[in-house]
Amino acid sequence: MFMKTTRVYFPVAVFLAVTPFTGSAFDGDATIHTTKKDGTAVKENIFALSTDVYLSGGPEQEQAASGLPDGTYYFQVTDHDGHTLLSTDIALCRQLLVLHGKVAGATGPPCKHANGTFNPATGTLPVQLFPFSATPKAEDENEFEVWLIAKTTKTSVSASDPKVLIFDPSDAETDDFEVLHPVTPPPPGSCQPSSSLTALVTGRDVVGYVPKGNWSVTPVTGVSVVNIEGTRVIPTKISTPNIVNACAPNPISGQTVCTANNTDVYLISGTSLTNTLTSGGSGTITFSGGSCTDCGVAIDAVHNKAAIALSLSGAGGFQFLDLGSSPSLEPAFASKAPGGPSGVFPTNITEDALIDPIRNLVLSPNERGNYEIINVANSRSPLFFENATVGGELDSAGEECSTGIVLAPMEFAIPSVVFIADVTQATFAAGSPGTWTAPSQNQILSESILSAGSSGIAVAQDTHTGVLTGEFFGNAFTALALPATSGSGTPAISDWVTCGISGFDNGFDPHTVTAYQSPNTGDAIGVLGNAGASSLAIIDLTKVLNATIVPRTIGGHACASGTLPATMVSFVSVP
Repeated sequence: MFMKTTRVYFPVAVFLAVTPFTGSAFDGDATIHTTKKDGTAVKENIFALSTDVYLSGGPEQEQAASGLPDGTYYFQVTDHDGHTLLSTDIALCRQLLVLHGKVAGATGPPCKHANGTFNPATGTLPVQLFPFSATPKAEDENEFEVWLIAKTTKTSVSASDPKVLIFDPSDAETDDFEVLHPVTPPPPGSCQPSSSLTALVTGRDVVGYVPKGNWSVTPVTGVSVVNIEGTRVIPTKISTPNIVNACAPNPISGQTVCTANNTDVYLISGTSLTNTLTSGGSGTITFSGGSCTDCGVAIDAVHNKAAIALSLSGAGGFQFLDLGSSPSLEPAFASKAPGGPSGVFPTNITEDALIDPIRNLVLSPNERGNYEIINVANSRSPLFFENATVGGELDSAGEECSTGIVLAPMEFAIPSVVFIADVTQATFAAGSPGTWTAPSQNQILSESILSAGSSGIAVAQDTHTGVLTGEFFGNAFTALALPATSGSGTPAISDWVTCGISGFDNGFDPHTVTAYQSPNTGDAIGVLGNAGASSLAIIDLTKVLNATIVPRTIGGHACASGTLPATMVSFVSVP
């Protein structure tokens, strides 16, 4: 399909028509088509899942003398009409290579898309199209269009939105396909645990929200707002009546939810406190890092909800907050995870909960060694499933939601130990509560020596990269390379490297760490807060895991120099 205008594609149904074009980057022998992972065709281009769709292309006929012009191309997925951009990652990550007239796999930075398997019959190496959202209109019946866009002098990435490509349609080819069960990837900021700081990604900008206090050590009120990438805000400190322990933003609405140590729930827009609610919390619960009534918050941007972890008369539980123009709190519910007097810290919920908005799950691995998963498809009638893992105190939840790989670091473990499981293979047995099992292991990370052991964790979504930290001082962190696929076998962390940060001390509970994919480079970025909530360390985790950039010890899993090279970390002052 060839258009007669130049279009600028936005993540909403907006396009701009400009001058007509002449000429084409393609000739009559060139064609593109969607395929399965192995490059074979699918009847009528109908796929079961969004993750099943791959892009291939080459000569229209095998005997044709030529095919696609060799070079580097962008690609994108839109609705069937070509008006609404549905690809959710930045354009820099959506590139592929054509060699000898045929698609020859993804290219570009480390965030490039996954390749399929080489097809010897066609000589092509197809490229996965996911992540892309479901179609916005029901009448489209899940019909999509994929675009292969040549890099010409008329092709560029939008200066304001890194997802958007500006191009002449004469430099593009398209193919239509259908997905029976499309999945919308969670937006940036989703699938993050309820830690003591958070990052809000908007366009090319990233803004950090940093509570000045915590559960037990620093009795300071307020939330600071700083620029991590870009200059969207004037750094400032927002005053709050009580000590804030955690914040979580919704990148779609721009609204940020923060919890105080008492029952205050603060709603923030930009740099302004706009509303204060009162949770259903009562009494306090105690973790290894302190006590609280409201203990943290995680966001579900897909359904515009927040889950507050809290005490219910001294037992752990959760309460959902429905956001929007008239925010309202749903009834709180108690965890079904085992608790009680045995052990030093009897609290039965996690220090850092996480919401998986794709599968409608709350993840709550606790310091008793139990990993609770709560099905909140109906958050007013949740279903509970327990897994009594073996190994130690689980200190925080982590997950890469696109793959369903869940994690939990074991506190006080030296070297670090991380529980890792694949919930796409999980079996959930009903009960009161039920149980869950999945292929899993307690993986030991050699040379990962962290203060108080492996404690906080965060995953930069869709990069297969995470970060593990200690707590209560110590300057070390561990970058993690996570599985790129799931659905078979026992998952494992494939690579890791531990480095110290010169002149830096890690913060207190509930863990001062988060991670995101940079909207400007596509790299995985880790953000660590220091013990005084006065500084953030910004780390390019993708580069840290590249042994040609950061040399390693003979053991292979620590910085050769002990501390991270100065070029791999930058610092942001926190007011």
